[in-house]
Amino acid sequence: MEAAFLTAGWACRRVPGQESVVEADFEAHHARVPLHIQAFDGPGIVSVVARLSFPIAGAALAPAMEALMRMNLQLNIGNFELDPDSGAVCFRVAGVFPAGALDASVLASLVRTAVVETDRATPYLAELNREPGQGVAALLARADLRPGEWVPDGG
Repeated sequence: MEAAFLTAGWACRRVPGQESVVEADFEAHHARVPLHIQAFDGPGIVSVVARLSFPIAGAALAPAMEALMRMNLQLNIGNFELDPDSGAVCFRVAGVFPAGALDASVLASLVRTAVVETDRATPYLAELNREPGQGVAALLARADLRPGEWVPDGG
């Protein structure tokens, strides 16, 4: 995984005591997006999890869940999750690779997808935290909250 990050020109760091786990942070259009990438050698799965940079507050939990479910309906790969206890939001995407054959370009695509989707959701969820009573469908239709094109720059 580290070699794939180096090939893409991104920085990452190993998680101490966990051989198959790296983390990275990306400066995206709206926010810094932290990533956790873990390889499961037996089944050949690599899981990429991006986290929203802030938790969802109590009153915003229900509308945020609705917003994330509506966003999930539009996705072809990966999904959003919300932990109702902590308010943490993440985007999870995974790939399955033949044993010992991690494809750096596929991993880079999974990372880009996780960062872009998390960044895309950030302004909508921030608005719901600020004003939980607004209509979710109308909020998601707001073009002014859509990010422009993002070029990944790991940091």
